[in-house]
Amino acid sequence: MADAFLVLAPEIDADANTARFSYESARFGRFTETVRFPDAARLDSIEAPVREGLLALAAILIGTSYFKAAPAGVVRFAFALTAQARHVAELAYGPGLGEFYVRNGLSYPPDLAIEAETAPGVAPATRAAPVHPRAVTAFGGGKDSHVASSVIAEAGGEAERVSVILSDKVGARLQSMSEVPVTLIQRRIDSRLIGISKSGMALNGHIPITGINSTLLGLYAAATGRDWVVFANERAASEPTMEANGHPVNHQFSKSLAFEDALRAAFAAAGAAFDYFSVLRPVTEIWTAHYLATRAEFALEIFASCNRNFVFAGENALAPGRRWCGQCAKCVYTAVLLAPFLPVARHAEIFQSQPLHDTGNLEFLREIAGLTGAKPWECVGEMREVAAALAHLGTAPGWRDAPLIEAVQGALYGRWDRHELAETWAHSLEARSEHRMPDAVSRVAGA
Repeated sequence: MADAFLVLAPEIDADANTARFSYESARFGRFTETVRFPDAARLDSIEAPVREGLLALAAILIGTSYFKAAPAGVVRFAFALTAQARHVAELAYGPGLGEFYVRNGLSYPPDLAIEAETAPGVAPATRAAPVHPRAVTAFGGGKDSHVASSVIAEAGGEAERVSVILSDKVGARLQSMSEVPVTLIQRRIDSRLIGISKSGMALNGHIPITGINSTLLGLYAAATGRDWVVFANERAASEPTMEANGHPVNHQFSKSLAFEDALRAAFAAAGAAFDYFSVLRPVTEIWTAHYLATRAEFALEIFASCNRNFVFAGENALAPGRRWCGQCAKCVYTAVLLAPFLPVARHAEIFQSQPLHDTGNLEFLREIAGLTGAKPWECVGEMREVAAALAHLGTAPGWRDAPLIEAVQGALYGRWDRHELAETWAHSLEARSEHRMPDAVSRVAGA
């Protein structure tokens, strides 16, 4: 990597209620992305110093989409950054792009410099605990999104579901996965980036998308006076996918507690009056699946965690009326978590197939249970939890004879201690991990 990648000062168009984010690549020149906000969220209504601070954070994160086309050794900012925003930049362009570097055969960790003048920051906003909190909750249509919204409501809050979308088709698909209206923020990626990516001229790969969405929902919350910005990032998101050169590489880095803490600090330094946190941070993935199956059953008919929901053409597009392909790591992972709490027949109705009876899914199951060298490059949870659920299913009537459950039992105890898995399962519904949730929310999760 050489040269410099320049992040220009973001701008707003008050008439169109849009924000523009521009970048200069030494190889590809200028890129500009436009983000359109709903009319109810007027960007020009945000106090100027706060707006500038939040736009700066969005510019940092959105920039990763364009930086990866031709990675540079320097990321240079044309505007000043607070110390906290600089730290977010270091994380976003470092471990936040860890998977991108590794999968493209680039040096990791990268030899990278962040150049920016230092901004003093804004005095942190003072806020009392709201009596009836109004929350912006990130919505992606999966189990975590539904559980997060339900937990906020159970805690006495009002949860508005908000999604950041790249196309109207994605927006329509997300709305089909929700029983209430979803508010949409529209990203318009520079068409030149799309073109050079399709041509093979640009490098491609995973970016810290949750970080991007967090900053845009932060702007929405500031413009609408919301109290909380809520994500459903789970404890497992802090677990690395693999190691490279002795350093952890995490597909879900921008969902991790370390990144959440960095963004919380940067939002505060920008003067934001909202609180930013993950509602699922202290609980297990098994807890989340149990909550969905027993306390948010209404979502079982509409939720989906299969990535093919957002493929609209070609052989990977799902057939009309289907929400699950039943043949990917995400489908198998979600199927394992829910199986302990559902009869086999009901499970098949929800997943529109029987992923745990399909022997073609065996390698996916082995990966997510820690029986191979690394987790798949997907948003899946802790391997120990998956293994504990499989150990439980191995003795459960109706499930113990499922082909995939049977197939892994021997290997399971070659990799994991039987007593350890039994203990993990026995305590799986207890919340016990570090979190940043307000008291009203943490009580619902038993944290």
